Amino acid sequence: MNIKYMKMAIELAKKGKHKVFPNPQVGCVIVKDNKVVGKGWHKHFGGEHAEINAIKDAGKNAKDADLYVTLEPCNNYGKRSPCTLAILNAKIKRVFYSIKDKKNFRTKEFLEKNGVEVYEGLLKDESAVLIKDYLKHLKIKSLVSIKAAMTLDGKIATKEYDSKWITSKKARDFVHKIRSLYEAVLVGKNTALKDNPLLTSRSKNLRNPIRVVIDPKLELPKHYSLLNGKASTIIFYDKNILKIPKYFKEDSIILVPIDIEASKKNFNLIINKLSSFSIKRVLIEGGGEIIASALFSNVIDNIYFFIAPKIIGGKMSIPIVGGQGVKKISESLNIKDIKIKKIGVDLLITGNIDKSNC
Repeated sequence: MNIKYMKMAIELAKKGKHKVFPNPQVGCVIVKDNKVVGKGWHKHFGGEHAEINAIKDAGKNAKDADLYVTLEPCNNYGKRSPCTLAILNAKIKRVFYSIKDKKNFRTKEFLEKNGVEVYEGLLKDESAVLIKDYLKHLKIKSLVSIKAAMTLDGKIATKEYDSKWITSKKARDFVHKIRSLYEAVLVGKNTALKDNPLLTSRSKNLRNPIRVVIDPKLELPKHYSLLNGKASTIIFYDKNILKIPKYFKEDSIILVPIDIEASKKNFNLIINKLSSFSIKRVLIEGGGEIIASALFSNVIDNIYFFIAPKIIGGKMSIPIVGGQGVKKISESLNIKDIKIKKIGVDLLITGNIDKSNC
């Protein structure tokens, strides 16, 4: 046991600041014969964990080595395979971690059962600072919002699906600030294909959200912005799809198979899966079918509706809320706590979904 190696792991963990949230910052060092043979840290949300990066860096030198990591290694299947299995496969001899994860992985028991010595608590106060935001985040409630831009007659695109630009630059700049308040921004396949959005906050001073797209058949082209690696992207696709295009297997892309038809009827399947990834603040940006599914699955808490002083008209133009709609006015969703703000030439209407009758 050597404190200097854990201090080194702590410094490595800091490299992930502002890049890994809502995941924790984690650093890892592998030591053999008093020499550092591997280093790693969690580089971005959805990317390999610090232990995996360190083990890869160490290569064959990881056998019979000591592993120092700032947070208890995961022992569950989440976005990736458990780090504990990688530790066993690398034949690590001893594991030192600073802090026990609040998710109760039972890592110590598992590794010791498989012949690995495990020690907990080394420099725990110093490492605790790294995961302060992560621990706070675990306690907050989920929040799901809708952001949409429409014309005065409630359209989000023409019948040719042209939607650039309905609102003014001032309104679009304001949207970038809104995005930075959320951990994830979600769109459907049609919006992604037609608009090719970046879904970022467009600022060095604002945190980029995780991009989420529902792409049932994995149809996004390789050159599209959502696959550019500048921010992590979660892609929900139909669980029956067996052949995955190679360009979807990048480190910044997280593929999540799901029952697409079931999720259309119950959007909670999508939201619950995101919550299992510690993503609790989700901003849905369309299109109309996704918005309808989310609204009538009762997962939406509040809205940001931008209204531009324009009229598109036409039966075939795209409405802000698609789907079948309600049959009776008495079944309609009600918005409370309405606020109206003028942004440039556009209006921003915000409000909360009244869930008292849901």
